[in-house]
Amino acid sequence: MVRPVDERGIGEDLRQEGTIESATKLVSMLAEVKRGGVLEELKEMKEVAGERIVLTADQVVTHPTLGILEKPESREEAEQFMMAYANVPSVTTVGSVMLTEWPSMKTSLKTFTSTVRFDGEGLKKDMEKGKEEGGKTLLDRLIEADAPVYDCAGGLMIENPLVKEFIVGVDGTEDSVLGLSRRSVLECYRDLKEK
Repeated sequence: MVRPVDERGIGEDLRQEGTIESATKLVSMLAEVKRGGVLEELKEMKEVAGERIVLTADQVVTHPTLGILEKPESREEAEQFMMAYANVPSVTTVGSVMLTEWPSMKTSLKTFTSTVRFDGEGLKKDMEKGKEEGGKTLLDRLIEADAPVYDCAGGLMIENPLVKEFIVGVDGTEDSVLGLSRRSVLECYRDLKEK
Protein backbone atom coordinates (compact mmCIF):
# COMPACT_ATOMS: atom_id res chain seq x y z
CA MET A 1 0.00 0.00 0.00
CA VAL A 2 1.43 3.34 -0.96
CA ARG A 3 -0.32 6.66 -1.09
CA PRO A 4 1.57 9.19 -3.17
CA VAL A 5 3.22 11.93 -1.13
CA ASP A 6 4.42 15.22 -2.59
CA GLU A 7 7.83 14.89 -0.94
CA ARG A 8 9.22 18.11 -2.39
CA GLY A 9 6.22 20.04 -1.10
CA ILE A 10 7.00 19.13 2.52
CA GLY A 11 9.64 20.77 4.70
CA GLU A 12 10.80 23.51 2.33
CA ASP A 13 12.37 25.43 5.22
CA LEU A 14 14.40 22.34 6.18
CA ARG A 15 15.53 21.85 2.58
CA GLN A 16 16.81 25.41 2.45
CA GLU A 17 18.93 24.85 5.57
CA GLY A 18 20.59 21.95 3.77
CA THR A 19 22.33 20.49 6.83
CA ILE A 20 22.50 16.90 8.04
CA GLU A 21 20.43 17.98 11.06
CA SER A 22 17.70 19.51 8.88
CA ALA A 23 17.81 16.45 6.60
CA THR A 24 17.28 14.23 9.66
CA LYS A 25 14.21 16.27 10.63
CA LEU A 26 12.95 16.14 7.04
CA VAL A 27 13.20 12.36 6.60
CA SER A 28 11.53 11.86 9.99
CA MET A 29 8.71 14.18 8.96
CA LEU A 30 8.29 12.38 5.62
CA ALA A 31 8.18 8.96 7.29
CA GLU A 32 5.44 10.33 9.57
CA VAL A 33 3.43 11.73 6.63
CA LYS A 34 3.72 8.44 4.75
CA ARG A 35 2.66 6.59 7.92
CA GLY A 36 -0.47 8.76 8.14
CA GLY A 37 -1.42 7.83 4.58
CA VAL A 38 -0.96 4.10 5.12
CA LEU A 39 -2.90 4.18 8.40
CA GLU A 40 -5.77 6.00 6.69
CA GLU A 41 -5.90 3.22 4.11
CA LEU A 42 -5.88 0.59 6.85
CA LYS A 43 -8.81 2.32 8.56
CA GLU A 44 -10.75 2.27 5.27
CA MET A 45 -10.18 -1.45 4.74
CA LYS A 46 -12.95 -3.52 6.28
CA GLU A 47 -11.18 -6.89 6.09
CA VAL A 48 -8.08 -5.89 8.08
CA ALA A 49 -8.11 -7.90 11.27
CA GLY A 50 -5.41 -8.66 13.77
CA GLU A 51 -2.09 -7.00 14.33
CA ARG A 52 -0.04 -5.50 11.54
CA ILE A 53 3.26 -3.68 11.46
CA VAL A 54 3.42 -0.68 9.15
CA LEU A 55 6.88 0.32 7.91
CA THR A 56 7.45 3.74 6.38
CA ALA A 57 10.78 5.27 5.47
CA ASP A 58 12.46 8.06 3.58
CA GLN A 59 15.92 9.05 2.46
CA VAL A 60 17.71 12.11 1.12
CA VAL A 61 21.30 12.88 0.21
CA THR A 62 23.13 15.89 1.59
CA HIS A 63 25.90 17.54 -0.39
CA PRO A 64 28.13 20.38 0.89
CA THR A 65 27.36 22.68 -2.07
CA LEU A 66 23.88 21.58 -3.22
CA GLY A 67 22.30 20.92 0.18
CA ILE A 68 19.51 18.33 0.42
CA LEU A 69 18.99 16.24 -2.71
CA GLU A 70 15.86 14.24 -3.53
CA LYS A 71 15.36 12.07 -6.60
CA PRO A 72 16.46 13.94 -9.72
CA GLU A 73 13.46 15.07 -11.76
CA SER A 74 15.33 15.52 -15.04
CA ARG A 75 18.48 14.57 -16.85
CA GLU A 76 19.81 18.09 -16.23
CA GLU A 77 19.31 17.73 -12.50
CA ALA A 78 20.97 14.28 -12.50
CA GLU A 79 23.94 15.80 -14.39
CA GLN A 80 24.12 18.61 -11.83
CA PHE A 81 24.31 16.01 -9.05
CA MET A 82 27.06 14.04 -10.85
CA MET A 83 29.09 17.21 -11.42
CA ALA A 84 28.73 18.13 -7.75
CA TYR A 85 29.94 14.64 -6.75
CA ALA A 86 32.96 15.16 -9.02
CA ASN A 87 33.81 18.58 -7.57
CA VAL A 88 33.17 17.80 -3.88
CA PRO A 89 33.38 14.01 -3.77
CA SER A 90 31.71 13.26 -0.45
CA VAL A 91 27.99 13.02 0.32
CA THR A 92 25.99 11.88 3.31
CA THR A 93 22.83 9.84 2.96
CA VAL A 94 20.26 10.49 5.67
CA GLY A 95 17.44 8.02 6.16
CA SER A 96 14.60 7.25 8.49
CA VAL A 97 12.52 4.20 9.26
CA MET A 98 9.31 4.18 11.29
CA LEU A 99 7.49 1.08 12.48
CA THR A 100 3.93 1.36 13.76
CA GLU A 101 2.02 -1.49 15.31
CA TRP A 102 -1.60 -1.65 14.19
CA PRO A 103 -4.07 -1.28 15.89
CA SER A 104 -2.21 -0.38 19.13
CA MET A 105 -0.45 2.52 17.31
CA LYS A 106 2.81 1.94 19.19
CA THR A 107 5.51 3.60 17.12
CA SER A 108 9.29 3.62 16.89
CA LEU A 109 11.40 5.89 14.68
CA LYS A 110 15.11 5.63 13.92
CA THR A 111 17.33 7.73 11.69
CA PHE A 112 20.65 6.75 10.17
CA THR A 113 23.44 8.22 8.08
CA SER A 114 26.24 6.97 5.87
CA THR A 115 28.90 8.85 3.97
CA VAL A 116 29.88 7.97 0.41
CA ARG A 117 33.25 9.08 -0.95
CA PHE A 118 33.71 9.30 -4.70
CA ASP A 119 36.72 9.32 -6.98
CA GLY A 120 36.21 12.97 -7.91
CA GLU A 121 39.01 13.01 -10.49
CA GLY A 122 37.67 9.86 -12.11
CA LEU A 123 34.18 11.37 -12.34
CA LYS A 124 35.60 14.59 -13.83
CA LYS A 125 37.52 12.61 -16.48
CA ASP A 126 34.38 10.59 -17.22
CA MET A 127 32.37 13.78 -17.72
CA GLU A 128 35.06 15.25 -19.97
CA LYS A 129 35.10 12.05 -22.04
CA GLY A 130 31.36 12.48 -22.50
CA LYS A 131 31.94 15.82 -24.21
CA GLU A 132 33.98 14.15 -26.94
CA GLU A 133 32.17 13.11 -30.09
CA GLY A 134 30.50 9.79 -29.43
CA GLY A 135 31.63 9.80 -25.81
CA LYS A 136 29.31 8.61 -23.08
CA THR A 137 29.29 9.67 -19.45
CA LEU A 138 28.45 7.52 -16.48
CA LEU A 139 24.95 9.02 -16.56
CA ASP A 140 24.57 8.11 -20.26
CA ARG A 141 25.62 4.54 -19.54
CA LEU A 142 23.25 4.27 -16.56
CA ILE A 143 20.31 5.55 -18.59
CA GLU A 144 21.13 3.18 -21.47
CA ALA A 145 21.21 0.29 -18.99
CA ASP A 146 17.73 1.28 -17.71
CA ALA A 147 19.16 1.95 -14.26
CA PRO A 148 16.60 3.71 -12.04
CA VAL A 149 18.58 6.95 -11.77
CA TYR A 150 15.40 9.00 -11.31
CA ASP A 151 14.13 6.74 -8.50
CA CYS A 152 17.06 7.21 -6.09
CA ALA A 153 17.72 10.14 -3.77
CA GLY A 154 20.52 12.16 -5.32
CA GLY A 155 20.54 9.74 -8.27
CA LEU A 156 22.87 7.75 -6.02
CA MET A 157 23.07 4.06 -6.90
CA ILE A 158 26.21 2.67 -5.28
CA GLU A 159 25.10 -0.91 -5.87
CA ASN A 160 25.27 -0.48 -9.65
CA PRO A 161 28.51 -1.90 -11.15
CA LEU A 162 28.85 1.18 -13.38
CA VAL A 163 28.86 3.42 -10.30
CA LYS A 164 31.00 1.17 -8.09
CA GLU A 165 34.14 1.98 -10.06
CA PHE A 166 33.80 5.62 -8.91
CA ILE A 167 33.28 4.81 -5.21
CA VAL A 168 36.36 5.21 -3.01
CA GLY A 169 34.63 4.18 0.20
CA VAL A 170 31.51 4.11 2.34
CA ASP A 171 31.49 5.09 6.00
CA GLY A 172 28.43 3.25 7.24
CA THR A 173 26.51 0.34 5.76
CA GLU A 174 25.55 -0.22 2.15
CA ASP A 175 21.93 -0.96 3.10
CA SER A 176 21.65 2.46 4.76
CA VAL A 177 23.00 4.11 1.60
CA LEU A 178 20.42 2.15 -0.37
CA GLY A 179 17.71 3.68 1.82
CA LEU A 180 16.73 1.16 4.49
CA SER A 181 19.07 0.29 7.32
CA ARG A 182 18.44 -3.28 8.43
CA ARG A 183 19.90 -2.50 11.84
CA SER A 184 17.50 0.44 12.30
CA VAL A 185 14.51 -1.69 11.28
CA LEU A 186 15.47 -4.33 13.85
CA GLU A 187 15.99 -1.66 16.54
CA CYS A 188 12.52 -0.26 15.82
CA TYR A 189 11.03 -3.75 15.99
CA ARG A 190 12.70 -4.41 19.36
CA ASP A 191 11.42 -1.04 20.62
CA LEU A 192 7.86 -1.99 19.66
CA LYS A 193 8.11 -5.32 21.46
CA GLU A 194 9.36 -3.59 24.62
CA LYS A 195 6.54 -0.99 24.69
